[in-house]
Amino acid sequence: MKKGLLFGILLLIGGGGLAVLVKFGGKPENLKSWWHKFSHNSDSLPWCPYQVREVDASKMYIKKATQVLFLDQNLFWKGQGATVGPELDKKGRVVRLIVTAGGSGYSPTTTAEVVGAGSETFKLGNVTVKNGKVAGVEFISGGEWYRTSRVHAYSTDGRVEVLPYSGTTKLKFDNGQVHDAKHFLSGELHGKWKRFRQDGIQIFDKEFTRGKKHGAHLYYFHDPIDPEDYKTQSDAHLKRKIYASLWLEVHEDARRKFLKYPSPEANEWAIKKYKERGGEFQVHLLEHYENNRRHGSFEGYDYLGNPTFKDDYKEGLRISHKTFDKTKKG
Repeated sequence: MKKGLLFGILLLIGGGGLAVLVKFGGKPENLKSWWHKFSHNSDSLPWCPYQVREVDASKMYIKKATQVLFLDQNLFWKGQGATVGPELDKKGRVVRLIVTAGGSGYSPTTTAEVVGAGSETFKLGNVTVKNGKVAGVEFISGGEWYRTSRVHAYSTDGRVEVLPYSGTTKLKFDNGQVHDAKHFLSGELHGKWKRFRQDGIQIFDKEFTRGKKHGAHLYYFHDPIDPEDYKTQSDAHLKRKIYASLWLEVHEDARRKFLKYPSPEANEWAIKKYKERGGEFQVHLLEHYENNRRHGSFEGYDYLGNPTFKDDYKEGLRISHKTFDKTKKG
């Protein structure tokens, strides 16, 4: 009975796979393209662009928010001031356009077109003008309406992709070390944004949700801090080389260990060894946000790790403030 059940499951899986291949013309790239479009707005579906795609930051293009542009064809005067807004369905797709301001001075030869993010999917018809005011815009077809600017990637043929970008972008130094790494979901910052120096030391670490600051934002001092018990003087009988700091020592070790130095791998190894031996990378400023507003603690620190101030915020308003004057000695 178990063999029969197993055979039935395998038959079901095989039949399902065959059906998928038939649906997409037997071409895996067609299935991949479909899944890319289906999952581009998800940060959790398996193999969605957000999780697996990475593009060089120089290959990005910013499109402004979706909007309707009115073009008055009259040669002698031009109307101005008309605006429209979208009526959306549950999936955020446009079902019709609603005139929010009719403007003035428009001629009957006025036309309209959609510009900005997602504009390629829209097709508009006639514009109705009454007494110089726009009274209506015929909506024929269209897709998502983006109320904020969106980041798009360039495709391999040099064109700007229609869908806003989901995935990671990275900008690197000449030695390969990542300088800037951002995560985008449907063209908006979503997740971590990290920035590093050429030696791998982190500059900041920020969190975003759907384009808004949401979570902890940390900013670091430029120089690492050696452990207090690190000795710069060597014992003569050990014949140990003298280093000005532990940071210089671990980097000298990295130079000997790695064929390519400096490199991302060497930097990562040096930072790991530095922490293992008691070195620290001190936070200069800690911030917390919720829905793009200050919410939670804002804390400042000096180079030795002593607190300099602590503020508490609730929904954008500061509810407490405290400064610290003590400094660590030694």
